[in-house]
Amino acid sequence: MQKLIGIWLMSLFVEAISAHNLQLPADSISIYFSQVEEATSRHIGLWNKNIYGPVIIIDPDSREVYANVPDRVGHLSLNEGIYRGVLPKEVTIANTDFEWSGIHWAMVKMPLPPNRYDRVDLITHELFHSAQASLGFRFQREDNIHLDYREGRIYLRLELAALREALRAQRFSRAEEHLRNALIFRKYRHQLYRGAETAENWLELMEGLATYTGQMMSGRDKWQWREYLLQRLSVFEQTPSFVRTFAYETVPVYGFFLYQKDNHWNKQLESESDLTGVFSEAFGMDIRILLQTYVKQLAEEYNGRMIAEEEQRRELSNNARLDIYREKFLDEPHLEIRLEDMNMSFDLNNLIPLDEDEGTVYHDIQISDRWGVLTVVEGGALLRSDWRWVIVSEPLVITGERVTGDGWTIELNEGYFIEETAGGDYLMSKKR
Repeated sequence: MQKLIGIWLMSLFVEAISAHNLQLPADSISIYFSQVEEATSRHIGLWNKNIYGPVIIIDPDSREVYANVPDRVGHLSLNEGIYRGVLPKEVTIANTDFEWSGIHWAMVKMPLPPNRYDRVDLITHELFHSAQASLGFRFQREDNIHLDYREGRIYLRLELAALREALRAQRFSRAEEHLRNALIFRKYRHQLYRGAETAENWLELMEGLATYTGQMMSGRDKWQWREYLLQRLSVFEQTPSFVRTFAYETVPVYGFFLYQKDNHWNKQLESESDLTGVFSEAFGMDIRILLQTYVKQLAEEYNGRMIAEEEQRRELSNNARLDIYREKFLDEPHLEIRLEDMNMSFDLNNLIPLDEDEGTVYHDIQISDRWGVLTVVEGGALLRSDWRWVIVSEPLVITGERVTGDGWTIELNEGYFIEETAGGDYLMSKKR
């Protein structure tokens, strides 16, 4: 079964420390584990469950791991109160949850945020993913390609602008007016693109709730949380791609205000819940067909003309970029790799969707599969829409166990090789 491993908390919002300072003393790591255990225990009421569980902190360079519990196979050994070992190369590294050595782990990468709030936020976010099945949430993957189109981006940006004004409002009643306007932009966006409401809802349930959980457990008080949300919204607008990132911003803001109306709003949710409906009912937004003239008039209150002009300029440059990628991965000689049982990690800030039947370009990605490990550090790779094939540019050097191209490498496992086709392209093949 394919398992998606995403970089669920965007690095734009993590206070990084210098890369040469990855090594942490054992007592610091023990303190981090204790802080997270304390936070999850203090917030059992959030989901009526203590989500604390197995956590791995990993050095991405050495692949050394530090865990709070032993594994079931014996890969980890106890040292200074921490379980240590080395993660195999076939396991991709990301801030995520994953199965390894008989345990379902929450994984976080070094360097960790030096700020306690951010650090607890990050780890409890991933612990939510570890616990989500036991909480009754089972999610599926849906693409939000429409959020890379001009109109989709415009009305998402307008929704976020209204959410920003809600956070800035001095009175709750005024905040609710902005929240209703945000939902108007959302509903109009859903009218424009068939299937958008379902696709957005799946990502908001999966990543929005995880982000809300992390922020609730972080230890920030109400005012710190509000300022943190405003900071995130300010930075988010500069994110290159909204396709896989928007849910990290929308749900926590709606949740911030929902929590003030009903502390237990989230416990009424399940896998099939319609979050737009939940938000609309809570803030008194009528579900109706919205006229374009009214929505455009409302947009003027949130710098709609400026947003539209910016997105018009972006569309022109983006179309040129899409043509370059189509030529690179579809027309010019390239390597096609069949995905069998893959795990992947990627930078979700730089996803570039092509047409729905063509797939999405991932600028930075690592994929492990039965055939080996593909690492793309620049230039991108095209993941087809069916998630059965990945395409990279033409191989430049092919040796027995290593294949390299422009910005990518493959460490080949025994039994696999690269062959050139009659048409001048390349295929990953398995020896018989």
